[in-house]
Amino acid sequence: MLTREELAATVRTVVSDVLGTEPDDLHDRTSLADEYGIDSLELMEIGARLERTLRLRIDPDDLLSARDVGHAVDLLHARAADPATAAPGSRTAHAVIALVPAPEGSA
Repeated sequence: MLTREELAATVRTVVSDVLGTEPDDLHDRTSLADEYGIDSLELMEIGARLERTLRLRIDPDDLLSARDVGHAVDLLHARAADPATAAPGSRTAHAVIALVPAPEGSA
C-alpha cells in the first residue's frame, strides 16, 4: 500500500496535469474550488485519472466532498486502507480496493 506521502505526490501530479499547473503549487490546504475554480468536469477527469493510476475505484462523492487537496488525499488513503469505511451504497462499499498491480495479462 502507498504511504500517505506517496499518495499525496500522485494526487498532486494528477491534479496539476489536469489543471495545467505544477505539482509544487499544490499543498494540503489548497482548495481547488476556491483557488483554481475547478469545475465538475475537471474533477471527474481527476477522479478517472486517479482510478487508472492507482487502480482503485473512487467514489465521486469523496472527490466532491473534499475540502482541499489534503482532505482528498486523506479520504483516498482511508479508503485504500480499509474499504469497509466506504460510504454505504457507494461503489467502493461493495468493492475490494487494491493498490497492487493486476496480474500480467489480465487487462
